[in-house]
Amino acid sequence: MRIVLLGGAGYLGTVATRHLTSLGHHVTVVDGLIYQRGDDPARLLPTASAFVNADLRDPDALRRAATGADAVVHLGGLVGEPACALDETLAVELNYASPVLAAEAARAAGVRHYVFFSSCSVYGHHAGTVDEDTTPNPLGVYARTKVLAERTLACLMGDQALTVLRLATVHGRSPRQRLDSVANRMTAQALATGRIPLNGGRQRRPLVHVTDVADILARVITTPDGHRTFNVGADRENYTIAEIAAAVQQTVPGTRIDAGPERDEADARDYRTSFARLATAFPGACPTTLAHGIREVADAVKAKELDEPDLPEYDNLAGLKNSLADARIRALRSDDCTRLHADYEHASWSER
Repeated sequence: MRIVLLGGAGYLGTVATRHLTSLGHHVTVVDGLIYQRGDDPARLLPTASAFVNADLRDPDALRRAATGADAVVHLGGLVGEPACALDETLAVELNYASPVLAAEAARAAGVRHYVFFSSCSVYGHHAGTVDEDTTPNPLGVYARTKVLAERTLACLMGDQALTVLRLATVHGRSPRQRLDSVANRMTAQALATGRIPLNGGRQRRPLVHVTDVADILARVITTPDGHRTFNVGADRENYTIAEIAAAVQQTVPGTRIDAGPERDEADARDYRTSFARLATAFPGACPTTLAHGIREVADAVKAKELDEPDLPEYDNLAGLKNSLADARIRALRSDDCTRLHADYEHASWSER
């Protein structure tokens, strides 16, 4: 198959590209490289793939990418509420306008299957267990842009196949490493300082390993079937933040947990997630454990494959701040982006 990965030069994308090309697919990565990483992304991608440096808000670039593709996958954008809060207009453009523009291009090009990477963050704060039929409760810009994109894409794609993947919090090793997600951050800090920072220990988070996400992507791409939404993870990989810290402490001997306030008021997300629909559709999905991801990151730090964990290259928020300061990225406010920003301004978040 000919697969286009929009935003495919990042933490998830480099792993997905390697996996998809290993299965014999032709992969074209399109990425705007909004973060300054000091390396050549093409070097991190397999030679069997193609790389295009283009802004994911550029309709012409999106149309060129979609032409002749069997599947278009949108996994780009800003990740997390703190990054999105830096510039709400930019966040809406990258997280909502971009995937909608890409879907319009895919539909016009007759692409058979469009895949959108969303997030379990859409559930916000819920008692009990949430599943794909639970009404979203987005608590900030990041989650709201994901919810709105899901709604709009469902209307836009019509009879063409659409798969929405709501990811659990991702962990593990990647060619373009992130150390700002909870398990990765705790592991890197444990190795660097001997201490594991813990804040908001009772809050619940589902986790998923980055290679399992790549595997699920490969499996859904080859099975287009109408409009589908999947939570991506495994039931046994639901943890409290305190349990994640304890797992890091067990895997990295000699470390201690530094407990702070019980709740991080800047991030009120709290939910336990059901992954039964994914497990039924794709038996054996997401087998990799939290302990495995912790060991991967710990081994990489010990082997000096990763530098200091606080470097901006490993942190989306710090990296975005630098890119904004250096004018590497900005809100375009183009006609298309303005048109779609109006959707966000008038959206009601209580809708399905």
